[in-house]
Amino acid sequence: MWLVIALGLASAAAPSGQGVTAKGTAFGPRQRLVCDWFTNFENSRLGHCKVGGRTVPGFEDGASIECAGRACEQLDAEARKVAGWKQREPVTGTFTVEFHGRVGPRREPRYLGDGHRTVLIERLVKVEKR
Repeated sequence: MWLVIALGLASAAAPSGQGVTAKGTAFGPRQRLVCDWFTNFENSRLGHCKVGGRTVPGFEDGASIECAGRACEQLDAEARKVAGWKQREPVTGTFTVEFHGRVGPRREPRYLGDGHRTVLIERLVKVEKR
């Protein structure tokens, strides 16, 4: 058990220039990304991501989202706040999301509506309604 906890902490504390593996996916170095995020009752994916003002290739079909820690809960809470969303159902809309995260390698979509990449959100910076 302690080994699992130690490995989890080691991967969470990896230097930003190194990649990490999370949920079986090898992700690249930590970067500050700005992406379009579309979400509704059945889909949630990132598209058109930029790093340092430059477009990251491979987001034409969108990217799935994985989160470290409570990043997904924070993303949901911020989206609800900026959209004025009061319903219990998942928030719906298009947002611009800025965060520190990592991009996974290109892969085949796993289901209808899935993208060709997965992005790991590690720390949320800002969410804006589009």
